[in-house]
Order: sequence, then C-alpha cells, then structure tokens
Amino acid sequence: MKTVTMPNPANPNPTATPDRPFRNFKSLALAIGLALGQQIGAAHAASFDPNIVIKGSAEFDSTGSPSDPVNATQAGELTRIMAGVTTTTTLNGAAINGIDPLSGTLTSIGDGFGIKFNANGRSNSEPSIVNPLFGDYTMSLQNNSATDAFLVNLRFQFSYQVSATDSVRSTTDNGEFAKAQVTLHKEDGSELLFASGLSDAKQGNQQFLFTNNLVNAASGLGGTLSDSGFMILSFLLNPGQLLNLGDGSPEVLLQGRADSGLFGSEVNTLITVDSVVKQNSQTVPEPESLMLTAIGLLSLFAAKRRSNPLAG
Repeated sequence: MKTVTMPNPANPNPTATPDRPFRNFKSLALAIGLALGQQIGAAHAASFDPNIVIKGSAEFDSTGSPSDPVNATQAGELTRIMAGVTTTTTLNGAAINGIDPLSGTLTSIGDGFGIKFNANGRSNSEPSIVNPLFGDYTMSLQNNSATDAFLVNLRFQFSYQVSATDSVRSTTDNGEFAKAQVTLHKEDGSELLFASGLSDAKQGNQQFLFTNNLVNAASGLGGTLSDSGFMILSFLLNPGQLLNLGDGSPEVLLQGRADSGLFGSEVNTLITVDSVVKQNSQTVPEPESLMLTAIGLLSLFAAKRRSNPLAG
C-alpha cells in the first residue's frame, strides 16, 4: 500500500506541485443526499452466482497515518459486510481497535466495505492539527466461468462535510482549514470518481463536486461545505476475466488545522455489491418476434402504397 504525502493547504510548500488536474469522467448517477449511517440489512443478503468471486479490503493507511492529533480529536471506522454480517474496526486518536485491514470474500448482494473519518479541533494557545488521515480500498472481481459473461454492478456512495472558522484575522498565522477528498480508480489509474472539499478561512475555499469535478464550485473564506452522492459502477466480466479496483493510492482523505479558530470535518464512504447478472451468450429474436416484424414492415409498405396510389 502506497503512502501519499499531502501538502498542508493552509501553508503549502512553494516548490510542491499544485493539486492534480481534475480529469473528466461520465457520471453514472445523479448526486443525492445520503444517510450513510444506515446499514445494509441481512434481508438483502441474497447470494450471487458462485462463478463470480469478489475479494476486497478496507484499511487505515497505517504506514503513513494515523498519527496523533495535536489539540484535536480524530476518529474513524472500517466496515466489512459479508453474508449480511457486519464487522468493524475503530480508530480513536492514533489507536486502532480491531483488524486492519478488514478483508474478505464477498458472496451476497449488499456485501461490501466502508471507511469513514471525523475530526475536530479548536486552537487555544497552541495550534490544533489533524494530519492527513488516509483510507484505502482494494477490490478484485474474477469471473471463473469458462462460458458465461456476467454484468457486475457495484454501488459506491459517499458524503462529506468540512468547516473552518477563523476567530482572529491575522497575517502571521497559517489560518484555519478542513479538507475531505474521495476518489476511486481502476488498477490502471483510470478515474471512476473524484470529489473534494476544502474550507479555508485564509486562502479561500475550493470544492469539486463529483458530478462536475472540472469547476471550483466554492467561493469565500471558510464556512461549511458538503457533498454526497452515489454511483453504480458496471463491469462486464467475460469468461475467465479478472478486474482490479484501486491503484495503490488512498481513496479517502481527511485533515484539518486551526491556528486561531476552529475546524471540523467528516467523510463517509461505502462500496457494496448491487447486482450480479448472467448475460445471454447471444441475442437471437424469437420466431414470433420475426413474424411480427415482417407483418409490421408489410403493413408500413401497404400504408405507403395507399398514400401514393400512383406509385409503381
């Protein structure tokens, strides 16, 4: 698992490269409000075709994070849902309680993995700092059938909210900011989803909505920014095909800082199996369909002849 070093948006290194350009992608669903706290119930845990093997994991990137917060609080949670049974690993400060990463093989509709973080800080005589918290997803989709193709639909849903308030305007401190970011890529690096929000009380806000990540949708200094939505990710797996999601970089990011004010931030993500559908090997019209088509063409030809009696 790669560790990504993120520059501090409130005090960037002038030699660092700016945030990467936001590549366009076609959204597969409109953004909607979510209540990610609701769990997928066991009633939805119907097993899918055993020829499809879906393995995955959710992980706190413990190589580079989490580190101890400074005059702040931070928490997180990993979720694994297998056969409708939910297992969690928690983060409190820098302490991880449970298995990290949470991994396993998904066998039922509604199975999946989740990552969420939250952090809050208020400066007193010293700055309040939450260094970048990273969450990583991996997922592989394998079709073991030698003859059949399958359409696998995954549901990826997320929400975030960030807020920063500067109590004392100053040109000597680093100001206040809170940042959340959610991304999802294939193994080859091609982007499936990108959403980011930065509430910055000193240098200005930035927000790139997942429905349009080419344009900064935010303005002003600090305050509250939020976004939420879901995508249905459809993958057609031919016989024997293997597909991997996750390019080794973190999919979930949260951080914040306050020098003379306060900040708060949270991010919630969940990826689950939405459906697995066996595809027909070939689509051949039934004889009845061919007959109806022929009748329709003859009727159309007759109608044209009636409308033009002088025709041949």
